[in-house]
Amino acid sequence: MLPAPPKPSRLGRALAAAQAAKETLSFLLLVLPLALESPLVLVSALPGLGLYLLHLYLASGRASRVLAVATWVLTLADELWAVLLYHDLGAPLAARRLHLSHCLGIGLSLLALAELAARWARRRRPA
Repeated sequence: MLPAPPKPSRLGRALAAAQAAKETLSFLLLVLPLALESPLVLVSALPGLGLYLLHLYLASGRASRVLAVATWVLTLADELWAVLLYHDLGAPLAARRLHLSHCLGIGLSLLALAELAARWARRRRPA
């Protein structure tokens, strides 16, 4: 029988919780005001809703590291896509703040992936 895949670390759970908190604040403070001006903004937020639920699951500590890696890779892709899609230095202040929020998400994603890679490397190292 194969051993159970290791669970995310305390740091990994904290990063997932930080990402979920960032997404909550971004949605309430930045996306909703933009959506009032242009409702199509909400359509672009739909993939983030699925990732938000995955981050909450990761923060609970019940997810495998395989799911954690998949979630963080998808999060990184989503945040990069949003930065490229909405990057406009002449944009209104709310849009620029949303851009900064996505840059913070990229940083959290890279930290989480680096933490997972370091733990994987330590685990693979012969005793």
